[in-house]
Amino acid sequence: MTVPPGSTASTGDVISALKERGVSDYDGGVIKKALDDKIGSPVQIASKVKEEAREADFRLKVSEDGLTCEMWMIPPSGGAAMPTVANVKGFMNSRGVTYGHDEKAIADMLDNEVFKQWVVTAKGNAPANGKDARIDYKIDLNVLKPRAIGDKVDMKELGTVINVIQGQEIAEKLPAIPGQDGMSLAGKKIAAYSGKDKSFPSGKGTYLSEDKLHLYAEYDGNVIIKGGNMSVNPVFEVKGDVDYGVGNINFIGPVTVHGNVREGFEVVSGSNMLIDGVVEGATLSSSESITIKVGVRGTGKAKLYAKGDINVGYIDQACVRSDGSIAVAEAILHSDVGARGEIAAMGSKKGQIVGGSIQAGSEVLCEVLGSEMGTRTDVVVGELPELAEERKRAQENIRQLEEQLEKIEANVSYLKGLQRNGQLSGEKQEMLAKITKVKFQVKAQHEATKKRLIELEDNLEKNKMDGCVRVKNVCHPGVTVTIRGLRYIVREPLRFVRFVYDDGEIKIKSFD
Repeated sequence: MTVPPGSTASTGDVISALKERGVSDYDGGVIKKALDDKIGSPVQIASKVKEEAREADFRLKVSEDGLTCEMWMIPPSGGAAMPTVANVKGFMNSRGVTYGHDEKAIADMLDNEVFKQWVVTAKGNAPANGKDARIDYKIDLNVLKPRAIGDKVDMKELGTVINVIQGQEIAEKLPAIPGQDGMSLAGKKIAAYSGKDKSFPSGKGTYLSEDKLHLYAEYDGNVIIKGGNMSVNPVFEVKGDVDYGVGNINFIGPVTVHGNVREGFEVVSGSNMLIDGVVEGATLSSSESITIKVGVRGTGKAKLYAKGDINVGYIDQACVRSDGSIAVAEAILHSDVGARGEIAAMGSKKGQIVGGSIQAGSEVLCEVLGSEMGTRTDVVVGELPELAEERKRAQENIRQLEEQLEKIEANVSYLKGLQRNGQLSGEKQEMLAKITKVKFQVKAQHEATKKRLIELEDNLEKNKMDGCVRVKNVCHPGVTVTIRGLRYIVREPLRFVRFVYDDGEIKIKSFD
């Protein structure tokens, strides 16, 4: 044995190597001294003996999960033959590795004489776990969360409504995936987890596809998720008030509110709207009719619009528009009310219209018009309200543009005066160019608005109707009645009267 300087070999290493070579008659003291001295020259530690034939030896280890087997091969000695694949498999079987033998890996290890290295010689099959069935929602459930505006949350936008239309897919069921069992190296089954099924959360107003994997809306409505089930309600119903607990409502179908609509909130309905209580300074819009059992207390903030009729107990300080007719049970007070059809305040003995502006395409009907205090009350009939309002806006726009043109002309005239006298600086020269450009822009806008006003006047003339105003009880002074563009100012109390357009003038006739 030669032990070079710096060697770190131990006595155990030497003895192990001797045993691998079949040498058993060795001098342990000499071995220890040689390892300690490290003189770097050969030292006899045993008598030479004839090497006995020794077959290859194997070591085996199995991974903790029982799915991988590795082998370490000690080479044969003394002329013993290399083991065969069958020999290695037999060794593994004797150690309990009976499944997953990798014959190619074993053969490569033997052919290439891979000694004293761990080689994977067998693999088991890991189990493949399944997956539970799950529901993939086809609607945006995030709308049910309050809407964020920057770093703040709009507490009026609580995402109360999930609108769906008839036939729209609401959810899809992704079926459970079964598991696939594995096999250990010992040939034992390793059970896999099999996914669990889940029932489809189908409720009222929904239907399933033939394969039971798709859920659809039976009709237009609001999706409700409750108790694990999904249903579609064709009517959006609020049990109490529309306030911060409910938020704004924008629904595809009918809306019913069993309480009040508080100030600042908005209710939009794609069909009829019913409010059992009071509408405060809120905004209501309906694609069909609006019915308010109590009334509107608008404080100058309420805005109501319906494509159909509006029926209400009273209207106080509100802006109300209807493409149909408006029926009021008690009174219209200091409000801006317009309808393409009829406006009537005849549901009770009060039936009063006081203050504000009333515009109806066909007729205004009430018990009392105006007040004893002479409150100014303007009533217009025989004209479509939307055309009359646009005309009013156009007239106001023209007035503002003309005032703007006067100021521009004055500035242009002043700067041109300086120019004629050679007193116009470079800065003022640039200002003159800018003002002149603005002048042409304002003039063009003025001409376009005047042209539109002429079109509106023509449309109003074409759409004039023989409207009338009927007052069953008394019409007070302070009332102005306009029919087909003609005005009549009431200067004394009139009873049981009807204002009509007749032969180019407004005439007062009996109520009947």
